[in-house]
Amino acid sequence: MSFVKLPDAGGDKLRLLEVDGHLYPPSSADVVKGIRDLPIRPDDVFVCAYPKCGTHWVWEMARLLLSGDTEAVVEKDELMLEFIGNDVIQKFPSPRILNTHCLVEQLPRGVFEHKNKIIYILRNPKDMAVSFYHHHKKLPFYEYNGKWENYFPALMDGKVDFGSVFTYLKDWDAIGKTHPELPIMTLVYEDLKEDPLPGIRKLAKFLDCEKSEEFYVRIKELTDFNKMKTAKGNIIKAKDGGSVMYRKGKDAKRQATRCARKYGDGTAQVNAYESITLSALVHVLLVDLVVLFSALCSRNK
Repeated sequence: MSFVKLPDAGGDKLRLLEVDGHLYPPSSADVVKGIRDLPIRPDDVFVCAYPKCGTHWVWEMARLLLSGDTEAVVEKDELMLEFIGNDVIQKFPSPRILNTHCLVEQLPRGVFEHKNKIIYILRNPKDMAVSFYHHHKKLPFYEYNGKWENYFPALMDGKVDFGSVFTYLKDWDAIGKTHPELPIMTLVYEDLKEDPLPGIRKLAKFLDCEKSEEFYVRIKELTDFNKMKTAKGNIIKAKDGGSVMYRKGKDAKRQATRCARKYGDGTAQVNAYESITLSALVHVLLVDLVVLFSALCSRNK
C-alpha cells in the first residue's frame, strides 16, 4: 500500500495509490482497504461505471427519483466508496446511492448478501478516453502534465486508476454468470445524451419509484449539463480554477484521431472481445460501437 508515480510514454508521471496490486486515485489506503467491510443496508443502491462514463449524471438522476427533492444540492462524491470512509458513509440516511469504479469482487461483501440494486453505465470509449485524460491533467493530486499522445498508450496498458478498461468491461459483462442473483440495470451514456427521458423512466421502474411524466421532465431539466455545471461545477476545481467533473470533450475527435494514426490497432495481442474494444479506442472514428454496446447490454433484454 503506497503512492506510486507511473510514467507515460513521454516520461511524465501520474501519481496514484496502489493497494493489493490495484490502482486507485490518490486517496487513503485505509479507506480503500475498508470498502469490502462497509456495512450495507438492504435499500442501498449502487451506481457503477469505469471512470468518466457518466456516473455523476446518472447518480443525480437516481437521487432525484429516490428522494423527490429537487432543491437540495448533493455531490455524489460524498458517497464515493474510494474516497469516503465507512464511518462517514454510515451517517448518511437511507436510501443511500453509493457509487464506485471498482471491479465486481471489490464491492462491499454485503452487496452479495442483500442483493442490492446496481445501475451500470457504459460509454463510448473514445469520449471516455479523452475525458479521463483531462481529468488526470486538471486534478492537482495526480500531479500529471503529460501530452495526449503519450497518455493514450498508458491508458491502453491500464496504467491509470482502476486499471485496464478491458479488464473492467470483461469483469462487469460477466456478472450475469458470476452473480446472477444481483439485480442490475445497464444504461448507455449515448442513449441518455440523445434523449434522457426513456432512461429516466427505465431507471424509475428499476428503482420502484415511478413518478409522473411531469416529474421525469423536471429531472431531465435539472440534470441538463449546463444546469449541473452551474449547481455543482465549483465543488471540485481544476488547477486552473475551472470545473473538472463537468467538462465536454469536444476535442475527442481531433486528439483520438491523431493518436490512432500513430499507434495502429495492435489487435494481434488481444482476444476477440478485447479486439473490439481496443479498435474502438484506437480507431475511434472508424469503428461502429453499436455492436459492442448491443453485446454488453444483451443481458437486460
